[in-house]
Amino acid sequence: MVNAAIGKEELRRLCTSPLWDELDQPSREALLALLAEDIADEQTFQVRLQEIRRNNAGVKRMLRKYLAERGTNERGVPVQALPQPDTDEPPVTQDRSAAAPPDDRYLNLCLTWPISQQVVAHDWLLGAGARYHLRLDIGNLTQDSLLWESAQPFPEDALPHVDSGAQGDWLQINALSEDFLVPDRRHAMFLPLDGGAYVCPCPPGGRHVCRSEHRGKYLWIPVTAPAGPRSEASLRVTVSYRGNLLQSATVLARVGEREEPTGGSLRGEVDFTLISGFLGLDTLPSRDAAIRVSRGFDGALVVDVDGGDRPVSTFWLTEAQIEGALSRARAVLTDVHATRAVPPEKPGDQGIPPRDRLGADNAKSDAEFRDDLWRLAAVGWDLLHLLAPVPAQRAALRDRLREPATVQICRQQGQPLMFPWALVYDIPVDTGDSPAFCEAGLEQARHDDGTGRACRDSARHTRNTVCPYGFWGFRHAIEQPTSRKDRGTLPLRAGRGLGKPHVTVGRALTLPRADLAERHMTSLREQFGADNVRDCDSRTTLLDELFGADQDCVYFYCHGRREKDAADRTGATVLEVGHGQLVKPADISARMTEAAGVTGARDVTETKGWRDWEENAPLVFLNGCHTTDDNPGTWLSFVDVFSNLGASGIIGTEIPVGQNFASEVAQSFWRHFLEGLTVGESLHRVRAQLLGKGNLLGLAYTAYCCADLRLSRP
Repeated sequence: MVNAAIGKEELRRLCTSPLWDELDQPSREALLALLAEDIADEQTFQVRLQEIRRNNAGVKRMLRKYLAERGTNERGVPVQALPQPDTDEPPVTQDRSAAAPPDDRYLNLCLTWPISQQVVAHDWLLGAGARYHLRLDIGNLTQDSLLWESAQPFPEDALPHVDSGAQGDWLQINALSEDFLVPDRRHAMFLPLDGGAYVCPCPPGGRHVCRSEHRGKYLWIPVTAPAGPRSEASLRVTVSYRGNLLQSATVLARVGEREEPTGGSLRGEVDFTLISGFLGLDTLPSRDAAIRVSRGFDGALVVDVDGGDRPVSTFWLTEAQIEGALSRARAVLTDVHATRAVPPEKPGDQGIPPRDRLGADNAKSDAEFRDDLWRLAAVGWDLLHLLAPVPAQRAALRDRLREPATVQICRQQGQPLMFPWALVYDIPVDTGDSPAFCEAGLEQARHDDGTGRACRDSARHTRNTVCPYGFWGFRHAIEQPTSRKDRGTLPLRAGRGLGKPHVTVGRALTLPRADLAERHMTSLREQFGADNVRDCDSRTTLLDELFGADQDCVYFYCHGRREKDAADRTGATVLEVGHGQLVKPADISARMTEAAGVTGARDVTETKGWRDWEENAPLVFLNGCHTTDDNPGTWLSFVDVFSNLGASGIIGTEIPVGQNFASEVAQSFWRHFLEGLTVGESLHRVRAQLLGKGNLLGLAYTAYCCADLRLSRP
């Protein structure tokens, strides 16, 4: 017979157990309030606990279950015979040949049975509908962790320790899944100055009032396996800090009709890392929302929209949905810029080339501007439907992002999707009715100096209201940092910081208008200084310069096109410099691989060219056609290649752009960036300048970096 009495200290430990996650919020608040009372007398404490138990069904169920199971686990084995999870390491379930350095801290994940807290072996077949717990900790890398192969160190002295009186840092943990049943709430862990992280009853973000005996080493998240067998069921875990998605991991499992000790395949992988080893968190500004894009089952993409307090939306996109949405979005954006080319009807005909719709100053008339807004708003509303297909999700996202915000897009390493986030439009659009133009927003856009983001009349926006500030790209700062696994901290500075910055320019000599090209180069020499512009008009000169000189900025003013592959009709993006000489992403990778082989270095990071890029972290601007418009058929992109090389950020166009327009965008961007503005601010100033001319094509430029990236100064 079990003892029905639970003391104050035992209740504190219960608050850090897996059963705590099963309580509703009122139940947790009642027990935490009891623990906060200064009750020295044990009898008085028991009376108060019984009152809460009688008046709260959740507490009653939890205590009854705890008391009934305190002596035995679900398999009838005495709990005392099992290792205690907060004091001993779980048994090794898989042979590991190497151990992690003892002083490093890592994210560890594993599945356990809920009562015995025994670790589920990696070859165990999960049972359909069975309950488990996802056990998470941050400390020494454990041999039973599903992230053993891909874990990233969590070094000492890497965090700013600004939380809870400089004792450490609060991290937010979230579990997401369409296969497993998981709690729809955020969890908190505290990482102290030294040692492993812990959970405690203290409110996240506040000062600690708990003692060491009140703290648990593990965060336990209850999960329920799918109701039926699955060849692969996935569970995603994210670790966040101040709204930044620091790291995400995916757990995969096989599910059968019943549990079996063989036939399973539990495994995990760290699939996104904002900063390698969680370094430099003190430099990260807060973020309002994060969107995570990862690979799903059978080639689909999984998109998680996190609104800060809780997940807003999680959904799957097939390749057909992605290609259809992106093709339509880019087609409409291209139509805003130029007419479509008409191919020749028969051999010998010239056909009709595309015609630029923009004037000499890249402006458009008011009527054209309104028409462009209406067409792009319809496309942007469709894109929002992909992000948040359920009305409640759209409402939650709209509430979270009603005011100007910074939205962080986290793309899983190797994931080819590059979505036109700037085109997303969050004011409802019904194309069967007429548009209602927001005159206040239009007037504001015509005189915006780049400092404004929100429409002053936004409270009156209703269905079919057309306003420039309904687009995410005009209202928000959207950052898309690439995964930096094994590549150090997230760069917030570009270049060497040694005085006047240098820029390496790779340019084509086959651009339609040589006079525009020369004027553009003259402008660059005025902005950077004549001695600081390295003009590379051939493939050989460009590649030698890239890997032989110190870089601050790299700028491509050239053709960009996609090679056609006979097998799948897609190919890698290539840049055309000089007189039609092609530079492929793989060419840059080959140069680094060759350098490693020639020098005898064991790793390409040991070569001088690579070290220079890592140390200097230049900003790369790809000002050409089709330089970042990846789709699922693109096997490699310049964004990933330059990011892996060590670039602090990459800017590129989503669609083909005219030479005159490309020149204005680049000159405006470099002017603001060289004046000390961040990439996010500089790109917004460019968009605002064009918007004042009735030109929406500023939305065609995308920055893959932290929005707060700025040029290094001496």
